[in-house]
Amino acid sequence: MDIIIIVDCRADDETIKNLEKTGSTVIPTVKLDCLYDAVASHADMQIHYLGDNRFVCAPETYSHYKKLLPNGFTLIQGSAKLNSKYPADIAYNVAALDDYVICSSRYTAIEILSEYKSMSKKILNVKQGYSKCSVCVLKGNALITSDDGIYAAAAENGIDALKIRKGFIDLKNFDYGFIGGASGLIERNVLAVNGDINTHPDADIIKQFCKNHGTELICLKHGTLTDIGSIIVNLQV
Repeated sequence: MDIIIIVDCRADDETIKNLEKTGSTVIPTVKLDCLYDAVASHADMQIHYLGDNRFVCAPETYSHYKKLLPNGFTLIQGSAKLNSKYPADIAYNVAALDDYVICSSRYTAIEILSEYKSMSKKILNVKQGYSKCSVCVLKGNALITSDDGIYAAAAENGIDALKIRKGFIDLKNFDYGFIGGASGLIERNVLAVNGDINTHPDADIIKQFCKNHGTELICLKHGTLTDIGSIIVNLQV
């Protein structure tokens, strides 16, 4: 299976080069004028991976991704248009685990919900609209988050979740970004983070949690962790 990595077109050169070194095909996002500038090129605002080489994307981005995705991939054009006024910006911001889907379901693109219901995945409805940003997914049903509501929902459903402190992740024009937006599995057992994990005060427990789940943690660039809107890869976690 060809590995596709979709990442913010404005990510640091160091990040892009290290992703390219994996031998995967790196596809840049497109900057959307309909979103706030800070998140206008974030992958998790534009496109969602369903599994089995199938993606759902915002209609504003369909032509962009259709042109760049290789043959053999399916791209579904979502019906939910994006704009910067919350919650009209969160339709594709969905975190998927092996058996669960975490999102603010009222505002999630119907195509995503329909696909996951047909897979019999359990939809966990949470208040946090930026669910993908807020959730770092590890293989299976395990996650890292700083969001209280997501952590509670995970605990109620037997999901192994690590709660970390809010902040300590950069996001331009905002007080802080999120761990999901600063990371992504680039292989089933390899979690890439956009920055030096040791700049986070919970670095030790994050590294131990990854180790407990048989996951290697690699840093894509030097300096503070930076939210670039998740690293989206066609992996079954």
